[in-house]
Amino acid sequence: MNILITGSNGFVGSNLMWELEEDGHTVIGIDISEHCEGKKHPQTLKGDIRSLKDLNRVASVFLQKQQCPLELIIHCAAAKNDFGVSRQEYYSHNKYGTKTLLNFACEQGIKKLIYISSVGVFGHPEGKANEDFPYNPDTDYGASKLAGELLCIKWQQQYPEHELIVLRPAAIFGPDNFTNTYKLIDTLHRRPYLTIGEGNHIKTIVSIHTVIDMIRFAMQKLAPGYEHYNCIDEPYLTLKELMELICSHPGFQMPRFKIPLKAAIGIGRLFDIPAKLFSIDLPVNSERMRKLGTATYFTAEKAKKDGFVQKMSLKDSITEMCDWYLSINK
Repeated sequence: MNILITGSNGFVGSNLMWELEEDGHTVIGIDISEHCEGKKHPQTLKGDIRSLKDLNRVASVFLQKQQCPLELIIHCAAAKNDFGVSRQEYYSHNKYGTKTLLNFACEQGIKKLIYISSVGVFGHPEGKANEDFPYNPDTDYGASKLAGELLCIKWQQQYPEHELIVLRPAAIFGPDNFTNTYKLIDTLHRRPYLTIGEGNHIKTIVSIHTVIDMIRFAMQKLAPGYEHYNCIDEPYLTLKELMELICSHPGFQMPRFKIPLKAAIGIGRLFDIPAKLFSIDLPVNSERMRKLGTATYFTAEKAKKDGFVQKMSLKDSITEMCDWYLSINK
């Protein structure tokens, strides 16, 4: 299949470019940044999905090189950083960028789309949330990803022959990724002092291997209409169980002390002040404390029911992440 991958220098996009090419697909990517969060693919072109001119240029390059048009868009591009992104910027990339991409798809006659959304569209529900849980985003990121998701659904509904699958990953981790799971692993290696509460709340996560396998699964499931799946690794572990799994590897230790969530958020707020004044991303802030101490219990029941099989165990994925962490922090 001939595939355009947006955000192809991002963590998911860069891995996906190589994996799908290895599967026999023909890929081209677009990314607003020259910086790559993995191994940069030579078919990534610099461009902004908010620009029809840039998107059409990428399509033209692909057509000239391959002598055939694009068939599928896998939309990974998003503003998503925990720090330094305004509400306006989230919406500019995640809503307006998606709107422009959909206009481009219509112009180019591309009828297949896989949209990488986020479980952030559900907010932080009490108890577990499956694929059909009501939308309730409680962050600008989650709200902007929902806005993009709804635009994609409207695009499909306007044109019944269009094929749309929305994937909603939990926090993604893997080698070369420095976000939430990396920060937890780093803490258990360098600063194993404090944990928040008893750690008995579920923290669902998903490895890059499962995300890419879910995209492969979605490509096989594409058909006229709309479908949606959560992307989560099983088993669903509590924070304490996840830390114990990490600490089963040499070089990591369980925290020595426990503090209540409210106290942790209060400590985080002290770090928010210099972070805001000097525009620096400190490892401790109130939002990270809130995330660490709040349950994120999402399930992927629908994908499993429809035939998806998780190929790499969560234990093996964590082992791979820990080994990589230690290799770059000798």
